[in-house]
Amino acid sequence: EVVNAEMEATQVNKDMQSQLSNVKETIVGEVCEKVAGNSTCGESVIAYVNRCDEGDCLTLDSMKYKPLSLPNPYQLDAAFMLFRESDSNPAKNEVKRFWMRSRSSHGDYHHFVVSLLKKNVVRDPESNDVENFASQYFYMTTLYYKTYLTVDFTAAK
Repeated sequence: EVVNAEMEATQVNKDMQSQLSNVKETIVGEVCEKVAGNSTCGESVIAYVNRCDEGDCLTLDSMKYKPLSLPNPYQLDAAFMLFRESDSNPAKNEVKRFWMRSRSSHGDYHHFVVSLLKKNVVRDPESNDVENFASQYFYMTTLYYKTYLTVDFTAAK
């Protein structure tokens, strides 16, 4: 199972990097078009795009909300956008879609979310056990909520 998860993460990362080449010129605008006012959206997405272009699409910068550490929301949007359009998304692949039909609609995103969690959730040595647990819990909750909004967009309105 662990070896399979690592292989899946490697494939997801590769497919997302491949998809980036198709949207590299437009991804910043697409992610940041909904952001009002002066924000750090553009800088954040560019940092993520550069990292992804170098082969690390599953790493997101974290934002500290003492004692919590949560994913950068703009980079999270960019990562979900790349995954949704990549070949790793079972919804875009006839064979994978057939095998995923028994799972809920969120099943398509299972390996992607697990890969993001494994790559980004780390124990903070300066925090106690309760703070680390809370940080990990809210990080996971953020990813699952983003998955819900992405997959069940019409139901979320």
